Amino acid sequence: MLKSRKTFYLLALGFISLIAGCGKDEVELPEEVLQGKIDGEEWTYKSANAFLESADFRYRVTFLSTEETVADPCALRSTAKRHITAFLRFPEYEGNYSVSPQLVNDNEVVVTFNADISGSLVASSGFMSIFAIENRVVFGYLQAVLDDDNTVEGSFQIRLCN
Repeated sequence: MLKSRKTFYLLALGFISLIAGCGKDEVELPEEVLQGKIDGEEWTYKSANAFLESADFRYRVTFLSTEETVADPCALRSTAKRHITAFLRFPEYEGNYSVSPQLVNDNEVVVTFNADISGSLVASSGFMSIFAIENRVVFGYLQAVLDDDNTVEGSFQIRLCN
């Protein structure tokens, strides 16, 4: 009787430990932060914001650079400094998108390189992966390419602002 009671308590303790370890872990992004070139100049991501643009949940995302001094990405809806914009429909969960010059379906994202001099150039290839959406923050990875002078790749966090 004593042996079965000990076994019961050990199994119960093991089960409780297993359940306690099943909570949602912190999202781990690849170490490489979003960076690359815009108009031939080095560019590094600092933060990003997303504002709802339409009733069908299409968002305009602005990836801000380390040149920006803003602490809250939602405080800066637009910028004149070099940056990247993306237009897409965020899913309610993880998902993958193909970079495309125009939005044809919900699995695509349009990525634009915005430079001081050359204006806006649209990426022709790449992908965006959304790993998680938690507390109005999107965690993901982007690779977008137009040519050797306009290319970015790396992980990011996007703050959903509205």
